Amino acid sequence: MSEPLPAFSVVIPAHNEENVLARCLDTLLADFKSSGLEIVVAANGCTDRTVEIARSYGDEIRVVEILEASKHAALNAGDQAASVFPRVYLDADITVSAAAIRSVIDEMGRTGALVGAPRAVIDLDGSSTIVRSFYRVWCETPWFTDNLVGSGIYVLSATGHARVGAFPAITNDDQYVHDLFEVHERVTSNAFHFLVRPPRTVEGLIKRRTRTLVGQREMDRRFGRLPGRARQISLMELLRRRRINVWDLMVYAFIAKMAAFAADRKEQRGDGGWERDETSRTAPSAMRGQKESS
Repeated sequence: MSEPLPAFSVVIPAHNEENVLARCLDTLLADFKSSGLEIVVAANGCTDRTVEIARSYGDEIRVVEILEASKHAALNAGDQAASVFPRVYLDADITVSAAAIRSVIDEMGRTGALVGAPRAVIDLDGSSTIVRSFYRVWCETPWFTDNLVGSGIYVLSATGHARVGAFPAITNDDQYVHDLFEVHERVTSNAFHFLVRPPRTVEGLIKRRTRTLVGQREMDRRFGRLPGRARQISLMELLRRRRINVWDLMVYAFIAKMAAFAADRKEQRGDGGWERDETSRTAPSAMRGQKESS
């Protein structure tokens, strides 16, 4: 008789996610037949059918509601409701299987890593030429290549969770968790992958990069340089390695400059509002946390 599957908790912060939540939950539940999986949907400030959809799954899903539209508040509320470690933090627009999460937990146990994630694959289906060029460069940067955790999912051990503590009121929890852990404390499971759906348009891409940059500046002011901050690499070095071409480099530099300009404007206005790109949430791919072929 095989040993029982180890249990884990999944916390899903959800703000007006009626268009993607069912897809996320269906994928997560599809290959998990044991009662050991605990899922908490932390609905925050929802004005759509998010709560109704989550409750339609009955006892399989625990739903926590808070009035404030706040991701960090939702993460903390979900933490209070969850009871099991390891603990997965999953954005509602991410589709990933329980088997993929289990592979991460196994890899964390094997390596002693405190935080992990499946391998990220960028789903550029439907994206513009400019967006494709940008992500060809982005995927060669240390943020992506050095044991990426975040970008919509990360798994924390109990020890890793103790380091994080309560989630602070910041813009980018993914980057905060990533940067709290050095490269050797993070692990990526290559047995499975999950899809990152980037913006489809240049406008959406600049909006997302602006939010990322504002979040990075906010973290630098509050915490200084955290130990797992991605190392810097020259884009010209990537060019010399023949990993990117000149056109892609020019596109990347242009988008970075536009995002920096927009971030400066937001900070001058004192605008800390949430900017969510909707173009990445409307074209799901058929590939959802699939196992890699050998």
